[in-house]
Amino acid sequence: MNAIHVAADWIAGIRAAQQHLVESGAHDDGYDVPYSTIHVGTIHGGKALNIVPNECTLEFEIRTLASDNADAILGDIRSRASIASATAFQGKAHLPDVEEVNAYPGLDTRVASNAVKFLETLLPPNTQKRKVAFGTEGGLFSTRLSVPSVVCGPGDIGVAHKPDEYVALAQLDACDNFLAQLTSRLQ
Repeated sequence: MNAIHVAADWIAGIRAAQQHLVESGAHDDGYDVPYSTIHVGTIHGGKALNIVPNECTLEFEIRTLASDNADAILGDIRSRASIASATAFQGKAHLPDVEEVNAYPGLDTRVASNAVKFLETLLPPNTQKRKVAFGTEGGLFSTRLSVPSVVCGPGDIGVAHKPDEYVALAQLDACDNFLAQLTSRLQ
């Protein structure tokens, strides 16, 4: 049994599940990427070319829209991977153990919500309001605690998580001003 081959079947399941989400899943055009996404970030396996690998670690991420369920998507991946594995291994599916390392639901705070309206009073006029397609703990606060949540802060996601990422000093100054106004209003 080659663990990398089993991981390849799992990757095939992920790719098929992603295509299904693109074609038939929930869509929200308010996001840059308007559907839930799945991607493989790392794969590690094997010790040497002449040894059949007995271990392979695959790290993947499911980022859901608020209307999607990550467990259901994971179930779809398992089903698709099982079919691919059974085909490759003469009817016997080999599926890996899955360990959930981190989970948070998507965030979908409406522009007309009181939380957004409150923050608008603290921001410069015509500040852009948009949905963000990156993960935050805001979905946890919103869904599990029923706390209205808004992502607001300095920086540009376009330069985040890349070499030489930065936050401009002017953005930090604007953030300090915003936080001073916020704490003043909350006292």
